[in-house]
Amino acid sequence: MLCSKQQALYAYTQTRISSIEHPLDPIIMLYESAIEALGKAVEAIREKDIQSKIRYIDKAIAILEGLLSSLNTEVGGEIALNLQELYLYTIKELTTANLKNDMAKIEHVTTLLKELKEAWAQIRLEFKSNR
Repeated sequence: MLCSKQQALYAYTQTRISSIEHPLDPIIMLYESAIEALGKAVEAIREKDIQSKIRYIDKAIAILEGLLSSLNTEVGGEIALNLQELYLYTIKELTTANLKNDMAKIEHVTTLLKELKEAWAQIRLEFKSNR
């Protein structure tokens, strides 16, 4: 039997999954989750909560690693290669930020992820309007 925290998380996850209307929605949601985690990591650094900082940066890195592993450079060509380089760069920056409590690096990666999220959202809109 699930405890109340697990039940709440399960319900939240099911709601998020059921709200997917477009094939790009999961990608956009992953960016949102990474951005949210990085915001919490910055707050944890400010509060000198090292364990939380590590947890949130690790979460963002795990999301980026998942996005990285989903790339198909044979099909995606130059775009996939560019995303691959960008994901590797952001993972490296977050690893350094984690070691040095570098909020500027986290904020830089957050800005990059916000730009990528907006680009995917724009592609989603254009795809939707062309249907």
